[in-house]
Amino acid sequence: MRLREFGRESSHIVRRTSNIVHFIAGRKYLTVFMTASSRWKHRLHILARIASKSFYRLLGVWNKRLQPREIFFIKAGYHHAATAESFDDTPGNDEFQRSVYEFAATLMGQYNYASIIDVGCGSAYKLINMLGKHRTIGIEVEPTYSWLSSKYPTREWLLYEPSGMPALKADIVICSDVMEHISNPDDLMSFLSTIDFRLLIISTPERDKICGQGDYGPPENPSHYREWNSAEFKLYMSKWFTINDHRIYNDKSITQMILCSKR
Repeated sequence: MRLREFGRESSHIVRRTSNIVHFIAGRKYLTVFMTASSRWKHRLHILARIASKSFYRLLGVWNKRLQPREIFFIKAGYHHAATAESFDDTPGNDEFQRSVYEFAATLMGQYNYASIIDVGCGSAYKLINMLGKHRTIGIEVEPTYSWLSSKYPTREWLLYEPSGMPALKADIVICSDVMEHISNPDDLMSFLSTIDFRLLIISTPERDKICGQGDYGPPENPSHYREWNSAEFKLYMSKWFTINDHRIYNDKSITQMILCSKR
């Protein structure tokens, strides 16, 4: 009798264990499948952008008939992307926009400034490692905000809330290669205008240096809505702030940077 009960119990344990193993394996394979699916979706987005960009390049000045307006001071004929992928910068380090943060570090030392806010700080690798001796505040959206709070619990982080943010003040504000990821960059400029700062450092890719003057969009990068050339960027920023300096850095990614102050 005991042997039969032991056999039944053993069989039950084996079945339960088998079910658990199959469940875990299923979850694992599902995760792998979803990751592979996301990768292919990303690649298809890039191919679609390249195809559109090549087609509009062939059309040349005829693009002005398709898109006759200057939007955000970008030339008529330029095709802005209707949608863009979310961009995960948490794996990033200092390979992009390093010169922008080096410039910020120079200004912090030159003027003996103490505080800095980084709007759209991403992984915050450059903020922590190049400006970490100062008081820093990094602003991000989810899930990056939670990732930053967990990785660097002793630093200051703010979750960006479109409905309203607390009053902010810093000597320097950095917004490095963020505006091209925003559907309406006017919303970003409005937010930056609410911050009490001495200097604003803002950067974005330089379209003509990367793609040539014959480019009519959309950006090849599927997480970008649009890209500006240097003249367009300067015109757009002068609508919001006083421009003190404008530079182009030939880093891994060709980035243009504008140093601004309040009007």
